[in-house]
Amino acid sequence: MTLDHAHAIEAIKQALGPKGWSGDADVLAPYLVDERGRYQSTTALLVKPASTEEVSQVLKIATAAGLGVVPMGGNTGLVGGAVAAGEIIVSLERMNKIEAVDKTNLTINVQAGAILADVQNAAADGGTCFPLSLGAEGSCQIGGNLSTNAGGVHVLRYGNARNLVLGLEVVLADGRIWDGMRALRKDNTGYDLKQLFIGAEGTLGIITGAVLRLFPEPKSISTALVGCESYDAALELFQSVRERIGERLSAAEVMGRFALEITCRHIDGC
Repeated sequence: MTLDHAHAIEAIKQALGPKGWSGDADVLAPYLVDERGRYQSTTALLVKPASTEEVSQVLKIATAAGLGVVPMGGNTGLVGGAVAAGEIIVSLERMNKIEAVDKTNLTINVQAGAILADVQNAAADGGTCFPLSLGAEGSCQIGGNLSTNAGGVHVLRYGNARNLVLGLEVVLADGRIWDGMRALRKDNTGYDLKQLFIGAEGTLGIITGAVLRLFPEPKSISTALVGCESYDAALELFQSVRERIGERLSAAEVMGRFALEITCRHIDGC
């Protein structure tokens, strides 16, 4: 039997229990505006499932009723990608466990709501490194990082987010759970299905868990700030450094005068 939207929302509330949803305006407020405050959302319901099975229940009911769903990570995007227009907002913030660190295989198993900085710290506690790093790492979530195929500052050496994933767990739109939580590095078993979901921004399913690649912790790090007269000179410098140190070059950033002047003008303490 097909549910109408009102009955579907009530069914979702019952499936999740009182801790798993909210319609309170004060609670909803942070979820209804983007990071820059330029886009305003509306939602039929905010849901916060605590398990993959609860995500599955939400999507089963929503799909049966033709009710739209918008997955939301840390809501740190700057382009309005998580803006809802009446759909249910699905936040995985309660699914934030770091489940296992394997120092031998250099992997870490995490739920999709885990904060990126917490994953980095868990890796460091084990003497390893998870190299994905970006400005929002203190509040963005792994599920969002993978769904947007985040690059970060170390993409030169380690690649985008898709290069850092060995396995995924995903809930499809009809509620089916795809278990691809594999930690095998030499995996040549046909189609690499996990890559369909990385960068798809939740359009093919909601990522609920991941097996991520770790790396040995660097023994030393050197950083240089160099003044260049032009962008061409900066590119020449970059090429020269890369020729000398090869793959050990982790990051290269350019700060133009205009950007620096705007920053100093509008941010105290610069």
